[in-house]
Amino acid sequence: MKPFGSCHCGNITLEVATLPTEVTSCNCSLCRRYAGLWAYYEPADVVVHYQNPVKSFYIWGDRDIEHHRCHHCGCVTHYITTDKCPVKRIAVNARMADPALLEKMKIRLVDGASF
Repeated sequence: MKPFGSCHCGNITLEVATLPTEVTSCNCSLCRRYAGLWAYYEPADVVVHYQNPVKSFYIWGDRDIEHHRCHHCGCVTHYITTDKCPVKRIAVNARMADPALLEKMKIRLVDGASF
């Protein structure tokens, strides 16, 4: 696993099997507010470390995705699909990565607002 990033206070750190070369920017009502840049992985390819466990997450709309954030600093670090979703994946928010790493990634725009 490779270190990928952390929330602002360091409570949550992320490791990934491979560093992404592309991330997704979605303009749906939630992602545009989070300003997330999502890198997608199989659940086994990401390790999320917590100094203090996260006590809650946010599920909206069709209830397919749990958005996780640090309960100390508020950063949205990742999301995971729920059992309701047929595709099991985890998406890490590339905004948590070092800006130098982010500069190397291609950003793919997705029109989630039209779905």
